[in-house]
Amino acid sequence: MGDEDKQFEASQQKLRKARKEGQVVKSKDFSTAVSLIVMFLVIYSLGMFIWTQISGLFSNLYEQIPNKHFNEIGISYIIFVTLVPSVLIILPIVCLSALTSIIADLIQVGPLFTMTPLMPKPDKLNPTKYFKNLMNPKTLFELVKNIAKVIILGFIGFSVYMAHFPHILGLAVVDNQFATLNAFGSLIVDFIIKAGIAFLIIAAMDYGVTKWKFMQDQKMSFKEVKDEYKNSEGDPHVKAALRQKRQQLLRQSMKDSVPEADFVVTNPTHVACALKYDAQTMDSPVLLAKGAELFAKEIKEIAKAHDVPIIENPPVARAIYRLVEVNRQIPPDLYKAVAEILIFVYNSKKQKQITEENKIKEIKKRQEAYEKNYFRENGNENKDKEK
Repeated sequence: MGDEDKQFEASQQKLRKARKEGQVVKSKDFSTAVSLIVMFLVIYSLGMFIWTQISGLFSNLYEQIPNKHFNEIGISYIIFVTLVPSVLIILPIVCLSALTSIIADLIQVGPLFTMTPLMPKPDKLNPTKYFKNLMNPKTLFELVKNIAKVIILGFIGFSVYMAHFPHILGLAVVDNQFATLNAFGSLIVDFIIKAGIAFLIIAAMDYGVTKWKFMQDQKMSFKEVKDEYKNSEGDPHVKAALRQKRQQLLRQSMKDSVPEADFVVTNPTHVACALKYDAQTMDSPVLLAKGAELFAKEIKEIAKAHDVPIIENPPVARAIYRLVEVNRQIPPDLYKAVAEILIFVYNSKKQKQITEENKIKEIKKRQEAYEKNYFRENGNENKDKEK
């Protein structure tokens, strides 16, 4: 898929993946400029120390050379006398420059450790790819940037030299070596400060262009966005299948709970809600099952099959269906309405129980009367037979 199809901004997930692979926004010019400025500031600050070490080095050497032969002085002595001042001069400059470069990279990138950029890639050994990269926009930008740096550096050097030229020209009639050194040192310091400022400006511009180019390269196509969503959120077909399976399990669980309900309140045809209340274990009635349309019909059929009372109360049924989740207690706003239904159900059950008891008593009375009549008739027949 071509780059022209990458029209979506890079997601945070893709940016994190690119960061793990070592692809970050970083300007080498910024680190270089800061390191050079710090290095020359250290040299300027340690000027007297460096002068003392160098003068001491030459003093030690020239004190021995006129008086002794080279073999008598010894190569080890010359190396020691030369190495100690060199290390004392170079080591702090190099260490501070390296530390500054690391800090400059941390400012741009932040803490990051990855070995991916160091892994060998066969593509880099392909010569055709190398020649193809020669005309790459990034390569052309680097070329233009380097040419611009040379031009700016030359302009700064020329302007600094022209500013100090009258003073340097006046030293021609002055027989003072330290004055000459001071003048040229002032010229060099002025040049370094201005060149460092110019390099920082170039580095800031380079960082902005690099970041823009990086974000353009990280743009995503529609297919990449879709694949990333699948990988992070899961396949939509699998999610739909799992959601359907969960709904089936929930429906089956609700069907199994309907026989335990105290009553079912309906809309009467569109909504059905099964509730249960136990004063000893519950603070308020609990919704065991709820459903709409076909599932509401199934709930009512199960309730009829298990003699669970079905109450038609559309406002209460709609409110419970909308506000209460399955296996949750009803809110206080519905206490009064549900309590009235519970009272009606309990009274109906009580009345039904009384009616059933009366029927049982009536059946028992009829059975007793039948037995009395039976024994009476049988007793008379036996007496007649005896006579």
